[in-house]
Amino acid sequence: MKYVIKEGVCFVKVKGVLYDQEMENIVKFPNNKKIETFEIPEDVVGIKKEAFKDNSSLKEISFSTKTTKIGKKAFKKCKKLKNIIIPKDVKVIGKSAFEKCNKLKRVEFEGPVKKIGNAVFSGCKNLKEFKFPPEIKNIPPYFLSECTALSNIELPTTVEKICDSAFATCSTLKKIKLPENLELLGPLVFEDCSKLLSVEFNDKLETIGDRAFKECNSLTSLQLPESVKSIGVGAFEDCKHLKSIELPQQLKVIEELVFHGCHNLEEIKIPPLVTSICSFAFSSCRSLTSIKLGDNLDKIESCAFIGCVSLETVELGKGIKELGSSAFQFCSSLKEVIIHATQVKFGSLVFDSCDEINSVKVHKDTEVEKYFIDHGYEDKISYLD
Repeated sequence: MKYVIKEGVCFVKVKGVLYDQEMENIVKFPNNKKIETFEIPEDVVGIKKEAFKDNSSLKEISFSTKTTKIGKKAFKKCKKLKNIIIPKDVKVIGKSAFEKCNKLKRVEFEGPVKKIGNAVFSGCKNLKEFKFPPEIKNIPPYFLSECTALSNIELPTTVEKICDSAFATCSTLKKIKLPENLELLGPLVFEDCSKLLSVEFNDKLETIGDRAFKECNSLTSLQLPESVKSIGVGAFEDCKHLKSIELPQQLKVIEELVFHGCHNLEEIKIPPLVTSICSFAFSSCRSLTSIKLGDNLDKIESCAFIGCVSLETVELGKGIKELGSSAFQFCSSLKEVIIHATQVKFGSLVFDSCDEINSVKVHKDTEVEKYFIDHGYEDKISYLD
């Protein structure tokens, strides 16, 4: 043991390991020694930020039973670390504490943790077994993102919120059961989970965040619970094999890009309370053949159905007031348009390049009829009762 002064601060060095003066915290572990196993001394309560960062030799670490805090980036990029058991007295784990530990295969928590930072295990590409801390309520942002070998995740029933990108790019994850108390899925939670086949939703979920399931290309069908009140921008964007989805009946807005690029989406029932379909909501849904929209819908924004090349029939209820620019542009198979409303504000190019339209059903002597006459559909018009 010897004392070391750095920048006016006194540290203690024991066998190359730097501690604070009281020897209660590990400040720096040596990277220049080929130490494969290390047992943290019994009286150590904390591991300071970056203490073991970039270590290329350490394979096993045993924590002290008195350790309560693991600092930011404490073990980041420990290239050979294989297994971690977090003892029950650890209450704080800092941001990126084990990020990019590429050999890490197994993680287990023996007790609850009060505070967990972002991206703690992000990029641990060989992680296969993970046991969550008990009683955890919030899964932090990027918690297990890019853990590409993690094929199974069992979430504790206590989880109420899963934050941004928590499981993004877990590319071998095949199924997920959302815990019974979950209320919120944050943005990008399961983005690019390309092998995800099934999602079992719970009955308390209220919010699905922006792009939560973007590029989940193995999903084929989904049934969302009636508890869901909000589905974020691009929530199912580019889910290329999604064929069907059942939306909650209380939903009021179809947000931007929600189903953009869902090339295999064949059918969807728009809930009756929906008042607005936002820009690009169904753009490039190439397999969608028909759409019927209820009387509460008053606005379809620009490009909402652009490029739906298999769409043959569109029926709009009597509440529709505005069709945005290019709303149905390039719907090249569109044959029949039915509009029950009498006054509608049309944007530019609403039905541009819809060259197969052969039936337009509207009410006589209305602004809607005039629009179609002015756009060359006079001989295709028939009248609703």
